[in-house]
Amino acid sequence: MYNDINTEQLNRAGQYSLSDVQLVSYQSSEGQNKPKRISVRSLVTELNVYESITNKTLSGNIVLTDAQNVPNHLPLTGFEQIEFKLFTPGTSRAYDFTTATGHPMHIYKISNRQGLNPRTQIYVLNFASKEMITNEQVKVKNAFEDSIDNNVLKVVRNNLDSDKTLILEETKGIRKFVIPRIRPFETLDLFCKSAESKKHHTPGMMFFENALGFHFKSYESMLASTDTTARPVVALYRPTPANIRDETGNRQVVKEMQTVKGFQINSQFDTLKNLRNGIYNSKVVSHDNFNKTFKETDFDYLTEYPKAFHTEHDGQGSKTDGKGILPLFNYKQGKSFSDFPEGTLYFLSDTSNIHNNAEMPDYHETTPKRLSQRLSFETMNISIDVPGFTGISCGDLVAFEMPAYEPMGRDNPYDNDPFLSGRYLVKSIRHSIDTVNDYHAMNIEMIKDAVKDSYPEEDLDTLSERNNKDRLNILQYDLDDNILKDQGDEV
Repeated sequence: MYNDINTEQLNRAGQYSLSDVQLVSYQSSEGQNKPKRISVRSLVTELNVYESITNKTLSGNIVLTDAQNVPNHLPLTGFEQIEFKLFTPGTSRAYDFTTATGHPMHIYKISNRQGLNPRTQIYVLNFASKEMITNEQVKVKNAFEDSIDNNVLKVVRNNLDSDKTLILEETKGIRKFVIPRIRPFETLDLFCKSAESKKHHTPGMMFFENALGFHFKSYESMLASTDTTARPVVALYRPTPANIRDETGNRQVVKEMQTVKGFQINSQFDTLKNLRNGIYNSKVVSHDNFNKTFKETDFDYLTEYPKAFHTEHDGQGSKTDGKGILPLFNYKQGKSFSDFPEGTLYFLSDTSNIHNNAEMPDYHETTPKRLSQRLSFETMNISIDVPGFTGISCGDLVAFEMPAYEPMGRDNPYDNDPFLSGRYLVKSIRHSIDTVNDYHAMNIEMIKDAVKDSYPEEDLDTLSERNNKDRLNILQYDLDDNILKDQGDEV
């Protein structure tokens, strides 16, 4: 994406174009058969737009420093629309919430309203896509018998009443659903949990909105362009000095835009959480209501990992191998962490034989795979602060060079962290427009389910293989005498 920028239109990192910002009232202008409008572009001090693969719609907020008392004169009641267009010069992708697209955002809340002085106040207007409002107004009470991607299409078009672009991934089989008066988003969640990708043969899908429209797709479709090829990254982010220049002294704006201003490791691993949630192992106990039988199925991370695409797929094979978040080692008596399925139990009701005309998913197989995959992506989570760019969206792939943080002078074969560096899936983006300083910043939350370099295999002398008779002498600190005593005790 960055390579497609027209640098003749982009002069610096953080540059942006923001159109007139208009609030559109539910009431008509006096003497006119059209909605009342007020321009608040001059009042805007901050504008934020959010998108995420875990959120159904776009959302955001706008901070107004107001000396015109807009809330009373419009007035603001929570039934208004807000229209604007935000984009990075030199790129075609934009957040276009204007009349031209027919997709303005809807104001749903005013917050943090306070006075700065007797004539000036500051407050925040919170907005979201129209579909978020519609979701609170209607219920789905239909029976569905179709492929799940077609069911998603019906809900978006008929129940959410949306004509936005909808990118659908084809799913396996014909499914039967009877939806008992629940909200459209809850219905879509049910479809996502039940769906299997026809192309990648993996369970679990995501439904979300970004600048391009709505998406219904699997994790693997965000990672793989074909059955054997990984999707390319759209950007390489690295901590580098500002004001990067070429040999002739000209600024390299594109490289400056990919400069990491700061980063935060939100999570790297949590073994207890992973064990409890079934990332490494689990057991599914399913009850067949028709035949009155039980079935137990064990999930093993080390067995299933090579069968799917992952963020660090860099070969030409059909899947990824050798770079999982669980290293290969003997934890206890020749067993790994994945050899204890009783740690996490799932109890399911199997109704496949009741629906004789539908191809029901094998839930005792798909459920643990889906949950392990989703939770694996949250194991490594990093947020980075970079100059704003509207040409990148959640669901894209980026590369990140994490510094190694080695002492100077140490002989280190790595310039970057060998495990945390590499390819990441963009989970969410926050665009922040600071009109006071005329700067567009972007916070990107990135996730991955694999390491860049494979974890080293265990040494022959592992914890599980050590002789139990090998003991260590412990130096015990005597608090009374303030001295170290060699107790010589075996523990």
